Amino acid sequence: MRGIFVYGLLFFTALRAVGQDAPGTVELLDGGFASIHGGFHVTFEFSNMAIPTRVPQPGPRTIHPPGWALVPEGQWSGASGAKAQVELCCLKQQVGLSEIILAVARIRLNNPTDHPFNTTLAVAIGPEGAIHALAFEKHAFFREGRPVLVADTPSRGAILAESPFASRPLTPQDQAHVESVKGECRGEMFYDLVLAPGRTQTLGFICPLLLPSGVEPNLDFYRGLSVDDLFAQAQKAAASR
Repeated sequence: MRGIFVYGLLFFTALRAVGQDAPGTVELLDGGFASIHGGFHVTFEFSNMAIPTRVPQPGPRTIHPPGWALVPEGQWSGASGAKAQVELCCLKQQVGLSEIILAVARIRLNNPTDHPFNTTLAVAIGPEGAIHALAFEKHAFFREGRPVLVADTPSRGAILAESPFASRPLTPQDQAHVESVKGECRGEMFYDLVLAPGRTQTLGFICPLLLPSGVEPNLDFYRGLSVDDLFAQAQKAAASR
């Protein structure tokens, strides 16, 4: 796989934090999401699926809360006929008397063929700025102790590193933690996916973009959210604007 870590060839769609627009804005580059204050980028990579070549966009596209988008840059296709698509939304969510802003990604993998399809998905996080401490447990990444990317589907585990060229475990781990004075922490979460003929699988990821001072929901809060419900809320709110 070749992405943040080198394990063979993967084709990827990237997402990056930016430094403009209003708080909570999501910028779409190669199919992803990040807060303008996020300080990290994320990639979705499939082992045997490619992103079709496209004409470059004239400039970055953004989603403001509430917002929703199918991401043209986030479409994959496999030689066997399987396809994948990433959707993104950005919305406000009530936490007690406060509101937080979330970004949510939903990846749909479809196998319309008459034979099984196997692929490996790597969901990677790396610094766009600095990540001084990164941990993984319970199928979620934690940046300096706070949940930063929460999966709704159990993964095979993750591999973390404190820098691009640091030594790292050869196999994914259920729990891991790294620190970097330079802020170069990074990691990948892995999924081994098998789709029967005619089947579809969906994986969701929740990312807190903006938290008010003193408001820090724990992992159980994010686990209690439904990715499908969050998309429905964002689409409804966006349509009523």
